[in-house]
Amino acid sequence: MIEQLDTATSACAPQPPLFVALTRLLALPVTSVRETLVEACEVVASVVETDKVDAFLHDAARDSLVALGTNDSPMSRRQRALGLDRVPMSNGGRAVEVFQTGERYFCDDVQADAGELQGIKEGLKVQSTIAVPIEVQGKRRGVLMVTAATRNKYRWSDLEFLAAVAHWVGVVTHRAELVEEATRVAAERARQRTAEELVSVVAHDLRNLIAPLAARLDVLTVRAEAEARAADVDELSKARRGVERLGRVLSNLLSVERIERGLFDLRLQVVDLVELTRSTAALFAVGGQAIEIEAPPQVMARADPDALRQALENLLHNAITHSPEGAGLSLTIRRDRFDGANWSLVRVRDFGPGIPVELLPTLFDRFALGPKSFGLGLGLYLARSIVQAHGGTLVVEDADGPGACFRLALPLYEPASGQDGPSERPE
Repeated sequence: MIEQLDTATSACAPQPPLFVALTRLLALPVTSVRETLVEACEVVASVVETDKVDAFLHDAARDSLVALGTNDSPMSRRQRALGLDRVPMSNGGRAVEVFQTGERYFCDDVQADAGELQGIKEGLKVQSTIAVPIEVQGKRRGVLMVTAATRNKYRWSDLEFLAAVAHWVGVVTHRAELVEEATRVAAERARQRTAEELVSVVAHDLRNLIAPLAARLDVLTVRAEAEARAADVDELSKARRGVERLGRVLSNLLSVERIERGLFDLRLQVVDLVELTRSTAALFAVGGQAIEIEAPPQVMARADPDALRQALENLLHNAITHSPEGAGLSLTIRRDRFDGANWSLVRVRDFGPGIPVELLPTLFDRFALGPKSFGLGLGLYLARSIVQAHGGTLVVEDADGPGACFRLALPLYEPASGQDGPSERPE
């Protein structure tokens, strides 16, 4: 009977403040970092009798401590009015010191503390302060600070309590950051998907106009040639090249759409990579751009010729775009062996300024544009996607000199023993 009475008495006894605070912190609805820290400060303020609770986080961009979380109180409102909710690291003060050193701070007579900011002492009339660092995932990220307008407000045990609370504030901050990041990524994906669908609709509609426009230009060109109007023939030729460039952009957009939807089907057949590359390069050898090709008589691969031609066109267009006028391009086609397999290779090299190191990590991303790039930034992304769909690779190699070099590798076609077809061996 006595044991049951003791248990009931224990169940009805008030819970320790730390237990209450931690329980309420863990129950916080996680929405955003700011809202979570505001709620966390309200929890601390309700457990510790005080005038103000601040959860400062370091803003690296401005090198300042920012009170993202503050309880609602007269002192907190005055702090915001005076601009003291943002403390530049260069200003110093005890909050900055706690963040920089990771040491706790306890003071029951702030007015006599020469190391505290005058704005804190004169503007807010703070008399007592305790502060501890906030760590998020093992990294010091801010400061949890409790202040009061009366002296001798806190005990040393309050500092230990605040340190324990700061640990859990770090935990809920991490949760809030994960939620924010997930929300941001989801919103970005939704925006991107909407934009892609809009672009796809526009690309489909524009492509339907390309054929009649090109046909009309052909008619006008024939008429101008028949009437010996050389200037008009030249202008129409430029217009036709512009239409062809537009057609290539639209083709890239629609191909990217099919890839993203998993609808990019390949019609594989045995292809002579040398012949395909030469015929593709011939389309770009205009305007004085010389394209040197080094190749054996044949290099075979199993590929979709139309898709592979599109990849080569994008590589060549990219190379010509970044080459000085008259510098030309160099194409090398060969067989090689690496990574334990035989490959058919096409190297496309230009003699332009090369690729800035900072662009390399995102070079093959969608909509990635360099400082002198034009268009939508889809060419290299599409080229790599097509090559990867063939089981190959597209990478940047050291150009061993000026310019940039791309290596396109496809599995070498090797007929089974006794099967008709050329014998392929790595060179």
